[in-house]
Amino acid sequence: MKTTNHGDHTTITLEGDFTSDLLNDFRSAIQQEIQSGCTSFTVDFKDTVIIDSMGIGCLVATYNTLKQKGGDIQLSNVPENLRDVFQVMRLDRILSIV
Repeated sequence: MKTTNHGDHTTITLEGDFTSDLLNDFRSAIQQEIQSGCTSFTVDFKDTVIIDSMGIGCLVATYNTLKQKGGDIQLSNVPENLRDVFQVMRLDRILSIV
């Protein structure tokens, strides 16, 4: 996972599948950026093929945390198979997919 800060916006690039193995690192990165004042995030899925239920739950929890702080999260480079998952679960209504 790679984190790139652009002032008040942070991009987190996932390197591999977004499963329970990656969650602690993802949560830590988000918390660290929030503590430094960032509330706007992009999660880049360009190298991601699989997301499990823990990954989906983590995205929803992150969305809720950021919403309370007046922030936002968007997902970029989401492969078609993951877009389908988000649409079936109706998460595309709350998570911005660009």
